[in-house]
Amino acid sequence: MKEREAVRYIDERRTEKHCFVKWWRNETDFLDYELIDRFIENTAANREIGGIELLTMDDMWNELKNIGAKVRLLHHPEGAKVEWLHEGSSGTNTKVCDYNPQSLMTIFDVETRGNPVDS
Repeated sequence: MKEREAVRYIDERRTEKHCFVKWWRNETDFLDYELIDRFIENTAANREIGGIELLTMDDMWNELKNIGAKVRLLHHPEGAKVEWLHEGSSGTNTKVCDYNPQSLMTIFDVETRGNPVDS
C-alpha cells in the first residue's frame, strides 16, 4: 500500500474517536505509531508501507501499558490526567499531564526513545 492510499483509508474510516495510526513496513519488522495528523503531514506519495490501523485514545492507552510505561489515569474535576513515572537523568520523575492525544504520543515517544516497536 502506498502512503497516499493509507491517507484515503484514514479519510474513509476515521471517526471522531480515532486519534492515532499504527503502521508497519512491508517487511513487518517494526510497528510505528503517530498522531493521525502528523502521519498525514509526513506522507510521501509513492512510499510503500505494509499496512495501517486506526487507534482510539483507549487503544493507545493499552499500547502504553503494553510497552511497560508506568502510567495511571487520574480523575480530576477539571478533566482526566495522566500520572507518568519515568526514568530521567536525575532518577525517577513523576509528571502529571492532560489525558489527550498529544500527551499520550509524547509519553510513547519518550518510552520507546522515538524508535519503532519490534513486531
